[in-house]
Amino acid sequence: MYPLLKSGDIVAYKAIQDFVNEVFWGEMYLLSISMSGEEYVTVKFVQKSEKGDDYIKLVSQNQHHSPKDIHLSKVLAMALIKASIRINSMK
Repeated sequence: MYPLLKSGDIVAYKAIQDFVNEVFWGEMYLLSISMSGEEYVTVKFVQKSEKGDDYIKLVSQNQHHSPKDIHLSKVLAMALIKASIRINSMK
């Protein structure tokens, strides 16, 4: 999610249970996704998909990453990002 989130940033989040009715479209989410037997954890903006109500569109802040439509059955967990903290220190 460059440049919004960088390595080492701390995020505060709120887990949601109902992936259909509790989503705030366009907001940033932490997601755990099962694909091809592997679990992926990512932070993306979640938008409505043109493929229908059983899908969500994951959009990155980084323009070099294409949006991806994911079937809701592949989503293992989802949490709304409430805040992020970046600590810059000088030695």
